Amino acid sequence: MNPDLNTRGGAACRLLWPALALLVASLSFAQSESEQQTPAGQQGPGATGTQATDEDVPIQSLTGPLEILVNPVYPPDQARLVYQPLLDYLNQTTGLDVTLVVDRNFHRYWLNARRNEAPPLILEDAHMVAWRMNNFDYQPLVTTAKPITFSLLTTGAMADDSLDDFVGRRISSLPSPSLGYLVLADWFANPLQQPRIQSTATSWLDAVEMVFSAEADAAIAPDNLVARYPNLYPVETSTEFPGLTLSASPDVPDDVRRMLIDAMTVLHDDEDHHAALFELDIDRFVAADPELYAGMEQWLSTIFSF
Repeated sequence: MNPDLNTRGGAACRLLWPALALLVASLSFAQSESEQQTPAGQQGPGATGTQATDEDVPIQSLTGPLEILVNPVYPPDQARLVYQPLLDYLNQTTGLDVTLVVDRNFHRYWLNARRNEAPPLILEDAHMVAWRMNNFDYQPLVTTAKPITFSLLTTGAMADDSLDDFVGRRISSLPSPSLGYLVLADWFANPLQQPRIQSTATSWLDAVEMVFSAEADAAIAPDNLVARYPNLYPVETSTEFPGLTLSASPDVPDDVRRMLIDAMTVLHDDEDHHAALFELDIDRFVAADPELYAGMEQWLSTIFSF
């Protein structure tokens, strides 16, 4: 054998070994990096690791704050005082984060309603609940145990007068589309025989007080105020309507709806939150029957075409 050939072969091997070692090290490092970057969700079928998903998160965490719009039967500042005890109760008992939304007047309230620019929860009168049910798939959750009526109240001097006698007289009311205003419009259907409706009141109580201050001859008011003023006399009383109702949009999950129903239907048993019902002048809430609202949206046709 040629000794020069052996010498050259040994030298070549000595040069190749470091290169081979470097190649093996590079391949091992690349494999390690690939394993570290593999997402947990791409593990093989035998993997037993558990990754938290949205289904594992409590619904309260998924929904975030829930806004509730209230019937604008009070000025905004007063509404915040009246409804805050109810929100405090709901937030404490359900763990939800319910926040209050107040429209500044009925004009803004109706404009936002027509545009469907409303929060997922709304506490309002039955005719608006029915209208939202038909137009935007809201569903009633709870309502007052006692239905409501509206009466035309006047002083003793006109206590024996009929509705016809009030044509041309001043009647105070909240603006349209409040339910009381619509009842009043229904009583005086003849456009040529109308009272002078003064829809400048900022609350039903304000409407009644306008009678005492001689700014109006009569006022339309809900039955809870009728009982407070024995020195005012009802000329006419409406049919019964479902009371103040909480409804929910399709965006509110079913389990959140159930939490709200469960909480509000036992509110009357909670002595620590008596103020929530007292401020609203309500005895208790009960689960709402959607059938009670059938056709109630037609009250809006008294003054609106839709």
